[in-house]
Parts: sequence; C-alpha cells; structure tokens
Amino acid sequence: KLTGIAFGDLNPFPLRQIRNRRTYHLEKVRLELTELEAIREDFLRERETCVEKRDLISDDEEDS
Repeated sequence: KLTGIAFGDLNPFPLRQIRNRRTYHLEKVRLELTELEAIREDFLRERETCVEKRDLISDDEEDS
C-alpha cells in the first residue's frame, strides 16, 4: 500500500518528466560519443602519418 501511495498518489516522478530527461541525457551522451570517436580517428590518422608517433598505442589497443 505504501508503494501505491508513494508512486501512485504522490507521484514525485511523472513518466513524462522521466522520458524528457532520459531523451535529453541520451542526446548528450550520443554527442559526446561522436566527439570521442572523432578524437580517436584523428589520433589514429596522426599516428599513421607521423614516424615518431607510430609506437603510441590507444587505450583500446592496450586492453587487447
């Protein structure tokens, strides 16, 4: 009964608000991932063209 009152009658977290916040933050995460992927591609491109940087490895390669 307490759960019913807390999430039904009082409803401090309306589903619309949760969906809006989820959408907002999901978009922020997607943008950040796009930026990180661009940084990674730049790193790999620079590493291939620069002789002294060819020995550098990314975190992904280090984990493998």
